[in-house]
Amino acid sequence: MEKKILNRISPCLILLLFPMVGEAGNIENIFFDNSTLTIRHSHCQLKPPFKERRRLILPMANCASRAGKINVFHPTLKRIHWAQHDRKTVWIVVTFLTEYQFEITSSPYQYRVCIPVCNPQSRQEDGLVETRKSKKMMFLLNGILFQIPLERMLLEEFIDRSIGFVPKDVVRDGLPHFGAKRDDWKGKKRKHKGYDIYADRINVIAAADGKVTKVRKTARAGLYIKLHHGSRLYTLYVHLNSASVKEGQKVKRGDIIGTIDGPTGNAVEPQLHFEIKPNNRSIDPLPLIERFYQGDSGIINKIKRHKKTLSKTIQQRNRKVRKFLNSR
Repeated sequence: MEKKILNRISPCLILLLFPMVGEAGNIENIFFDNSTLTIRHSHCQLKPPFKERRRLILPMANCASRAGKINVFHPTLKRIHWAQHDRKTVWIVVTFLTEYQFEITSSPYQYRVCIPVCNPQSRQEDGLVETRKSKKMMFLLNGILFQIPLERMLLEEFIDRSIGFVPKDVVRDGLPHFGAKRDDWKGKKRKHKGYDIYADRINVIAAADGKVTKVRKTARAGLYIKLHHGSRLYTLYVHLNSASVKEGQKVKRGDIIGTIDGPTGNAVEPQLHFEIKPNNRSIDPLPLIERFYQGDSGIINKIKRHKKTLSKTIQQRNRKVRKFLNSR
């Protein structure tokens, strides 16, 4: 068994797997992203892992850490947790839903446990080709495929109705892209933290498997829903008219969670304000989409054309906002 386990471990690790005399170490950070568990440490040494059928135990020698866990929404993983096994050893335990493979690589003060291997691009590419062809998905993040969050909408339409869309009331509604100016026409400034997709009389769907953490209503957002996808990864769906889920409910990717039927909150036209929030902080989804479809020249060229037009549209809107403020 030990020989089989060592065969799955990168050769560069062999010298690091055996105890060394030195300064006492500790775990600094453990996180899971893009099917990779990253362990950042100071002066800990990873000993040969114990590979069970549905559980992988990573013993970190000469090491100390507070107990912790990561709940993940991943096709093969159930959870990751760690605790002090004895005075000098921390056990990091990865629990799987199915049989699994893994690979470990190291760099100074960091180990990476890749599921299944540390160069997933080529191995996963074949399985993602058909997914990309369907044009229903947006991107891959934390090993999770995220779908376009509006029912029956494909990627070309999604692009045209978001980064390629100019609202009729472009001054008050603003532009759809991440980071666009908001409330500048009121003499205030804030940055747009999401991505607007302009559509009406359409069902809103869960972009990925998750759990409903919020179903709320505010004057600015109208009705909104927040989903948790594990590992502090969230999505937010704003300007809904109705919700078909409740807080605490688990949903699958593609499940209907609400509807858009006319504008709500401070939206002038009907739209879905969508946010992707790793570590509960909003990021621009467009680079993730470009990375996912980097081999599709049609999609990439379409995005480039809209980006080029967008820079001119921003300038035009800025002039309209100045004119609006001067006329008050």
